[in-house]
Amino acid sequence: MDKKNILITGATGMVGSQALQHLLHLNEVEKIISVGRRETGIQNTKLKEITHNNFLDLQPLREELKQIDVCIYCLAVYQNQVSKEKYEEITCGYQKALTDILEETSPKATFTLFGAAGADSKEKSKTTFAKIKGRAENLLLKTSFPEKYIFRPGYIHPTGNRKPPGLAYKLMLPVLGFLFKLFPSLGITDKALAKAMVTVSLDGGDLLIYENSDIRKINKLP
Repeated sequence: MDKKNILITGATGMVGSQALQHLLHLNEVEKIISVGRRETGIQNTKLKEITHNNFLDLQPLREELKQIDVCIYCLAVYQNQVSKEKYEEITCGYQKALTDILEETSPKATFTLFGAAGADSKEKSKTTFAKIKGRAENLLLKTSFPEKYIFRPGYIHPTGNRKPPGLAYKLMLPVLGFLFKLFPSLGITDKALAKAMVTVSLDGGDLLIYENSDIRKINKLP
């Protein structure tokens, strides 16, 4: 089996950090390039970290983005952290800037997008979150990558050190955790989601869009 070169974004986030940890332990992974605003702090011979501030201009990274076999895109922001305009820029603009350059430097790459349940592919929702997440999906679908996958998890339960920011989430976490124990099918853990994304990205999958129930099936969960 040929070993693969992986590009990951959002590796310091809740899901991205779990995906990175999983990738580091796989023999079929040759090299991992992590692009982000800050480094993860992980020391590993497989990992090369690149700090970059302007995600709308990735031309300075052009050489680094050659011969990428798989891109796992976990870069995201919570809607309540930024303005509507900034949320769209981060969710759609950053993603498009990367896919545009990757289509030139690594046209045969597999691209896996960390999306969300409720994304509106028709882009008609009155909810900003659903509309913009749907727009991001559509931007990916318009690309020429031979394989692309979209993951739409429900509630994501944190198991590691990284947790979503914000006081509201901190207050709700005990309640959400309790409900998740009662009704686990409503969501997925960050670790299980990351494992599913990596598995499909490297081995291929039968679906274009993986809903929460599909993600649970990959992990052999009911």
